[in-house]
Amino acid sequence: MAKTNISWDTVGPFLVWQFLIPLAAGWVQTVLYSIFIRAGDPKPQPGSPRFVKHRRYILIAIYFAYFAFTIYEVDFNLQRSSNAYNELGVPINVDENGINSRFRKLTVKYHPDKIGAGMDRELASQYFVHLKAMRDIVLDPAKRFAYDRFGPEIFGQCQNCITVKDYVDSSLTTAATTYGALFIVLIGANALGFLKDGGYWRYLGLLAVAMFEVRTVTRPDHPLFLTQYLNPFMASLNLRPAYLPFQLIAIIKKASISAAQFLGLLMPLYRDDPQRPSKPSDDSEDARHKQLDRLSAFVAESNKDANRLLELESIPYRDNEKAKSELREALKKYMVQNVVHQEKDVRNAIGQSMARRRPNAPHGAQGTK
Repeated sequence: MAKTNISWDTVGPFLVWQFLIPLAAGWVQTVLYSIFIRAGDPKPQPGSPRFVKHRRYILIAIYFAYFAFTIYEVDFNLQRSSNAYNELGVPINVDENGINSRFRKLTVKYHPDKIGAGMDRELASQYFVHLKAMRDIVLDPAKRFAYDRFGPEIFGQCQNCITVKDYVDSSLTTAATTYGALFIVLIGANALGFLKDGGYWRYLGLLAVAMFEVRTVTRPDHPLFLTQYLNPFMASLNLRPAYLPFQLIAIIKKASISAAQFLGLLMPLYRDDPQRPSKPSDDSEDARHKQLDRLSAFVAESNKDANRLLELESIPYRDNEKAKSELREALKKYMVQNVVHQEKDVRNAIGQSMARRRPNAPHGAQGTK
């Protein structure tokens, strides 16, 4: 029965992304409010637009900082584990003569028969055997090809491999199994309603990493980005030894996983809350139509009231048509100026109409144009 080994490197980042960072964001927000808001001044209340805006900015800052840390962490672990070229003290493009010349110098320094009397001969012998194994890897074209692209673990996974084709076939089978399982898990999770945030970028990133790894392990040369840009840049700054292809693949894999987590957690921060839908703008087309409908209904009701009032007030002047006409005009003018114009909807409609007619007029200007 196979033993399942779930390491902290797998579980730890997931817990940090999903639980620890949101918890830390709450603490950071509390501390920042206590620093930048004076005692006695009101603080934004949880759930208010200002509070949510501040929380969003803090979460993005912490997410980005942890994303950068995950990339630095994997690079630091790669440097600490070293590689055959660094241990031999040769560049990654060294030829056979350079390796043999360098190993002769190491033999003079580390051979068990040439060490000092006070040094542990057994430890020296073990280290010298290790150096010989590193030299044999770099000198053997097939092993060097495999080591550069897959790392030292390939020799434990493919113990019967001899040629370059053997190593490539073994690695492609492993990669197809790994990426195939990941795609199946993602498709199943999406079908069940999980991991939908950033789903497009998650699939695209996984496909890009898979294509880059396949290209790297099937070509005789190192990736152009590595040889022409990244390694020369690192050498010019003297930051670290040159990257090997398997180290670059490890960093890209870690970066893609962290980026998928980052995007999946970032997108909900900018999505509208379905429980609190945003209100349409007062100047939207829909709002204008609704305002005109309310205004039309109000004017129609006001006309009915005005007609009833006119009929009531004009009873004494039933036989005097001229007086009745003057009374009707006076009452209509009164209704428009003192009733209709006092309604909020009417004032808003007039103000918006005036603003559209005079969009370039300076503040405080008089007139109608």
